[in-house]
Amino acid sequence: ATATASPAPAAKCYDRLDATGEAATAGSWAILGADGGVLTTWEGLRGEAATLRLHQTDAGGASQAAAYGGVTEGDLIEWRKADDCWVRYRVTGAPTRPASGSSRWEFPVEWMTYAATGAGCTGAVGTSTAVSTRSGDLPAVRSAFDPPSITSPVRHGPFLLIPPGWTGAIESQVQVAARPAGASGAAGDDGSSLTWPSGDPVEVRRHPLWSDPDVPTGWTVGSMWAENDSIDTFYHNERGYLAARVWIIRADWRPFYVKPLCCNVVETRTIDGRPAVLRYDPEGTSIQVVTIFDEAKGITYSVDAKDPSIRHDVQSAIRIARSLYR
Repeated sequence: ATATASPAPAAKCYDRLDATGEAATAGSWAILGADGGVLTTWEGLRGEAATLRLHQTDAGGASQAAAYGGVTEGDLIEWRKADDCWVRYRVTGAPTRPASGSSRWEFPVEWMTYAATGAGCTGAVGTSTAVSTRSGDLPAVRSAFDPPSITSPVRHGPFLLIPPGWTGAIESQVQVAARPAGASGAAGDDGSSLTWPSGDPVEVRRHPLWSDPDVPTGWTVGSMWAENDSIDTFYHNERGYLAARVWIIRADWRPFYVKPLCCNVVETRTIDGRPAVLRYDPEGTSIQVVTIFDEAKGITYSVDAKDPSIRHDVQSAIRIARSLYR
């Protein structure tokens, strides 16, 4: 269930925020918002980044042309001040290589993961703030009792991973989508009114959130239940035993608090460009839960693996979760 082990990409140091956005000198960088303006606050870097610009030569005078030339769409780029103050961006398109006579790289990005509780990680970003950057195959972020994991909360998409024993500040939850006043159901495909809760399979399948997952041959539905903003389905294997719990939730609040249980590890992933979390045992031999978040729809898709065929094979569990939205 654990991510493939590989050497962490080497970090490059940058020490000059270029307020003009040009990043024209060695060691300089700029992160721009969607309007093209340079972001100069930590809050902006964490939530509004659309373009990362940086000079090909780092603060130590070394050319990073080879490293940046290997970055492609879907890769991650990390911007780090300290262990409790950093941001990871997902590259959303093809990077722009330096034009003739220039040494500036440009990457279209969106934020994916960050830590924000460190000292000096709010307000203005000093123009001489030193940061390190890594890109490519970055290690997953883990919250666990053992092995060692994060020491401060980490936001990953809508998920907030909280380390064991954390007693400091926690990002407050906010409502991002209001439910219509008095709503007790939804409209079915035929325009008729649907009222929840319901455990009737016919009614549940009319729910706007319903999706048939791609489960192994021989699996059958044991039971299902629908609320206004969620569907919960239990599947049995060909022998009649519980094989998986699958649930879909329209999430109106952010962030979702995620803590490791006594003997579990919570780990971040990016699946189809979407933030996801896994929960598995410390030995990494048995996956428990896969949850993928679709930002465009505001919906989480989760699979709680029970059958050995998927409990010990994270890719099989992920395939079922992906089939819910693909």
